[in-house]
Amino acid sequence: MRNNLVFTTLRNTIGAIVYIFLVSQIMNSGQELFGNLGNNFLGPFALLLLFVLSAAVVGGLLFGQAIYLFIEGKKKDGIKSAIYSIGWLFLITTIIFFVLLLFKI
Repeated sequence: MRNNLVFTTLRNTIGAIVYIFLVSQIMNSGQELFGNLGNNFLGPFALLLLFVLSAAVVGGLLFGQAIYLFIEGKKKDGIKSAIYSIGWLFLITTIIFFVLLLFKI
C-alpha cells in the first residue's frame, strides 16, 4: 500500500502543479485575452472566483485522497497521504526555485 500511496500522491501533486501552471498562464496573458478588466466590477469578481475555484481544485487534488482514507477508517494512511502530498509539493517547489535561481529565468 505504501508504494501505491507514494505514487498516487505524486500523481495528484503533479496534477495540482499542472493546474497551477495553467492558471498562471491565464493570469499572465489575462489582459491580452480579456482586455482591461480593472475598470469595472467584473475584473475583481472574476479574479476572486478563480482564486476560490483554484483553492477547491488544488485542495481536492492534494488532500482529497487523504480525507477519503481518513473517513474510511484508514487514519494512518490518510495522514501519510497528506504528508506525502505536502512533501511532493515542497520538493517540486524547491526544484523549480532552484532552476529559477540557477538559470536566472
